[in-house]
Amino acid sequence: MIAAENPVPGIETAESPLSVHGNFLGFDNLINVSSVALFVFCLLLVLFLLARRNLKLIPTGLQNFFELSIDFVKDLADPIVGKHAEFFFPLFFYLFFFIFFCNLMGLIPGMVSPTSRVDMNVGMALIVFLSTHVWGIKEKGLLKYLAHFLPPKVSADPKSPLALKLMMSFIYFALCLMMPLIHIAGELIKPVSLTMRLFGNMMGKEKVLGVCIILVLFFWNGAPLFKVMSSFPFLLRVAIVVLGVFISFIQAFVFMLLAMVYIGGAVQGHDEHEEAGEPQHG
Repeated sequence: MIAAENPVPGIETAESPLSVHGNFLGFDNLINVSSVALFVFCLLLVLFLLARRNLKLIPTGLQNFFELSIDFVKDLADPIVGKHAEFFFPLFFYLFFFIFFCNLMGLIPGMVSPTSRVDMNVGMALIVFLSTHVWGIKEKGLLKYLAHFLPPKVSADPKSPLALKLMMSFIYFALCLMMPLIHIAGELIKPVSLTMRLFGNMMGKEKVLGVCIILVLFFWNGAPLFKVMSSFPFLLRVAIVVLGVFISFIQAFVFMLLAMVYIGGAVQGHDEHEEAGEPQHG
């Protein structure tokens, strides 16, 4: 078994600990984040095609599963994204399933989870980031879209003293200087938070699973009493795998939900927010 090279300190290897010799996209190990991500893409494509092959009035099997999944995603997207939900539905739907299946890959011995790498998560976060601002500008226009980075107009009563009017003008001027910077920082932090939340949870899960395997091997090679103790890390690993499936679902759900919130906040107008019962935020 050949250890994968890791030229950047502090960054996890992109290859599986199980070495399958070959060359794929610059990796010496055929089991790497790129090949696993491509495998997940092909797997989902096959599942989607199989679900569409024999559509029935009363769905069963894969068709029933995906119809329930479609309803689940649409019910979430409709109140958050409004009239644009149908347009963005494929993005939300595929993000959820791609992340969920990528997360599950890390639970299979010898496989590697693509979402346990920062670069993979950055790519998906940038798709959400660009979709948010490109379609926000397209829907509202550049000037109107940029206007939400500014504070609402604050004016004093015409009958107010001059000192109060000057103070209100100063406050508004200060807010005009600060709020665009705060908004810009917040928008730039969004893809970072999407990336690191998913990366941290998936990497943590893989580390815990790896420690359990090391403990099993350590105790098994020891005294007879240690061999009995090796069953505890094994049972713990089973429990962690079950918990890992739940975490995989939750992280895919959170990523998709935040994508809906970010895009919905950018493309919805004031009237749509009021219809949804949500206040418009600047």
